[in-house]
Amino acid sequence: MQEKFEEEAFNYTTPIHVSYALGSFLDDFIATVLSTWVFKFYETEIFLPVAFISTAIIIYGIWNAVNDPLAGHVSGKSFNFMRRFGRRFSWFILAAIPCTLVYALIYLPPGNGIEGFAWLLFTLCLFDTLFSFALINWQGIFPDKFRSQKERTKVAGTQILCSLTGLLLGILVPLLLISRGPPGTNVASYVEVALFVSITCLTVVFFMIPGMREDEQMIKRTLFIRESRAQRDKYWRKLVFGLKQKNYIAYLFAYLAQTTVMALMLASVPYWLQYVVKVNDPFAETALLLVFLLAAVSSSPLWVKVARKYGNRVGYMCGTGGTALFLIITMFIRDFTFTFIGMALIGFSMGATWTLIYACFSDVIDDIVVKTGKRDEGVYYGFRTFFGRMSIVIQAVTFGIIHPLTNFDPTSLIQTSQAQWGINFGMFAVPAFFYSIGFLFMWRVYELKPEIVKKNKQRLLELNL
Repeated sequence: MQEKFEEEAFNYTTPIHVSYALGSFLDDFIATVLSTWVFKFYETEIFLPVAFISTAIIIYGIWNAVNDPLAGHVSGKSFNFMRRFGRRFSWFILAAIPCTLVYALIYLPPGNGIEGFAWLLFTLCLFDTLFSFALINWQGIFPDKFRSQKERTKVAGTQILCSLTGLLLGILVPLLLISRGPPGTNVASYVEVALFVSITCLTVVFFMIPGMREDEQMIKRTLFIRESRAQRDKYWRKLVFGLKQKNYIAYLFAYLAQTTVMALMLASVPYWLQYVVKVNDPFAETALLLVFLLAAVSSSPLWVKVARKYGNRVGYMCGTGGTALFLIITMFIRDFTFTFIGMALIGFSMGATWTLIYACFSDVIDDIVVKTGKRDEGVYYGFRTFFGRMSIVIQAVTFGIIHPLTNFDPTSLIQTSQAQWGINFGMFAVPAFFYSIGFLFMWRVYELKPEIVKKNKQRLLELNL
């Protein structure tokens, strides 16, 4: 019966796969623009004191610790008005539309004193709350809607294309549209970019509607199977149960490694180009990242084949281990031409983690659902989102420690050899460390090998989950 299930045709058409996968574009596009430019905007255009900016981001990180798992828990609740379209779809629409509009408000502070600090903190936290609800419910549909390994890997392959497109545009659009005048004179261009991002993301949300719709079977499984209050698990009880699962913990560290690598690399590239390889040209940055992204995209079909033959675990290990190795090698390259080769190799291996990131987590969720007998996994998605957002704090702490220790001078166009190695360390060595940790967790702790994944899917069929 399981073999028949694995070999049957896809449950959904390619347009539905693409519609769902657009969520990866939404996630990476808006997150890339925010993480790359918001600090620079408030520091060099609004002139908000650095201490205020750092404090706001730290509090924002603390709010993440509470908001993301809580959003996952609250998303598990259903209301009568959700009966028609389903719980996850309803939550997604309620959160995603205002989320895209709130983003533009971040770049409209009323001043550069305490009011600017309060505005930055409030809009970041409001945006993050809505973004968490939207993202968690988008992710939550994946394992329930796409139930075979074949369909999951196809959707995952489509997601990497959308993800990398969002990442590329998230880098390219600000580079081309933000003016390069003296500090404090470019506010209008930042606002224009913010409005462009909001309108683009709002349009993407509407195109995601077909992929996010829940069929009648899904609604029955997840929304209106009534439980008494006594039967419903407490939020913390569910979270504690998840944190006792070896596979869930292993995945969390692998996912943290993925998001940390991207946060550090994106934030480091401008420093690295200007001070290390000494290429002060925004189009050079675009070309370098384009090579990186094209390598990741072109490798995706290979990693899909590896996952189908050897399992998602092996494919993910290849990605984390290979990327850590190529990061260390590229760290010692100083010639700009040869860096293209290094970045292409990093992109090629990182394509595995991008391709399999959601497929691996679906296997983890399937394992938890089999053990609990319930498809009530929102809190686990929420805690995963929290782990991913920790990369923002790690990036800030990394720069905050390395730059002073290596005597980086922000007022000088020429940096000492020590400062250059500090930049290299933050862009390559620290990400390689995190990917090595991710590899070890997937190798030594993660237990979801192909035979176990097969058994879990068979059990889900038997339980009608």
